[in-house]
Amino acid sequence: MFTASWFAAHLLSIFSGCVKSEPSPILTMSANVGLAIQCVGIVLLTLLSLSMRGSIKSASLTFWTGAWASLSLALITLFVGFHVAPGNKLFYAVYFFGEYVFGLMFVGGCHFLATNVSITRRSYSMLIPAAIIAAGLPFLSNDFNNLFMVQATIMAALFAVSFIMLFPAIKRETSSPGLRVMAAALILLSLDFLHDVPVFSARNGWWGITVPAAYLQYTSIFDLLLEILLGFGTMMVLLEGVRREFEAANLQLTQTHHRLELMASMDPLTEALNRHAFHSLLSRDQAGNESSSDGCVAVIDIDNLKTINDRFGHSVGDKAIRAVARAIRSLIRADDMVFRWGGDEFLVLMFKLRDEEASRRMSSLNDILRENGEQWTGSRATIRVSAGVAGFDSLKELAEAIDLADQAMYENRQRLRQSKMAEGILPPALQEQNIHANASM
Repeated sequence: MFTASWFAAHLLSIFSGCVKSEPSPILTMSANVGLAIQCVGIVLLTLLSLSMRGSIKSASLTFWTGAWASLSLALITLFVGFHVAPGNKLFYAVYFFGEYVFGLMFVGGCHFLATNVSITRRSYSMLIPAAIIAAGLPFLSNDFNNLFMVQATIMAALFAVSFIMLFPAIKRETSSPGLRVMAAALILLSLDFLHDVPVFSARNGWWGITVPAAYLQYTSIFDLLLEILLGFGTMMVLLEGVRREFEAANLQLTQTHHRLELMASMDPLTEALNRHAFHSLLSRDQAGNESSSDGCVAVIDIDNLKTINDRFGHSVGDKAIRAVARAIRSLIRADDMVFRWGGDEFLVLMFKLRDEEASRRMSSLNDILRENGEQWTGSRATIRVSAGVAGFDSLKELAEAIDLADQAMYENRQRLRQSKMAEGILPPALQEQNIHANASM
């Protein structure tokens, strides 16, 4: 913003009798350096905003980039106007309007940041009174310091409005350092420009106080520091937004990865784990040298799935498979694992469980299916299973234990069939299956 420093040194010497008509070399150098530093600082902020627009898509950044560009143009116009055409009211008008555009666009950026709603086209009509004020203000006085008191009041109000627009975001994001920096900068800039009103009005001894010219020279540095603080506050807010977007995207990717892993390791019909999950578990445990786990493995086979499919249809057959998985889950502990090993075969890992207890649990499967099968399948299908259990002392022995459990399951099924045949209650279809099975041995 135009800083009092530059005009204070030169215009006080011209319009007041307190300073010589020709400013001293020291005052002239200080004023020019202050304005040059401010121009360079604001131009750098503008370039930083422009460079960030290439990687950050934000309406707030668009408004703020336009604001810094407007302020850069305003300060450059003032600098050129003083050195090329001193006292030219056109340059003053362009400077005033550039600062008003800066303030209004900053208000728009803060409004979008807080509400995520862009300003309407009607809001742009505020540029019309801003242009009228900027065009008419230079003609109200030949003393620029008097004009700047009006300018400072308007800019203090625009900074205050920006803070008010930003306040909902500050309440919502209480842990945001960037918002706190922006809020502090906006409050300090509003107070800074507001304090210029009594300071400039007292430059000739008004209020009974005479403000030293040296103080007015260095206000430009104070303005620049606060503007830089505001600029870096906006950059912090934007980078915090990028970080939140990255974290949200990373969380979404992680959740998607977990879902895909689950889909790849789970049987969709029974929601039991599949062979892929079994081998992944085995590889992970071996890689982690966790091969000291002991327990039991059970192999469970549905004896009459083909008969159920042929008699009741494959839909009931699928329900029968789900019913067996449900019955198994009712018998095992939370840490035990159920795998669908094949079309009609399941494998159960029961860690830290003795063979006798595991066998006792598996032996009650047919009782559970007999009691609940009709309800779970919605049909009169009778579901029978055979199970075999074998123990293992480490995961290295698991493959051998699975073979032993599979053999035990087959032997149990054969004994059950022979027992039913002896009692004459085995269905003819299963009798024929049993004959074929014995013939193939």
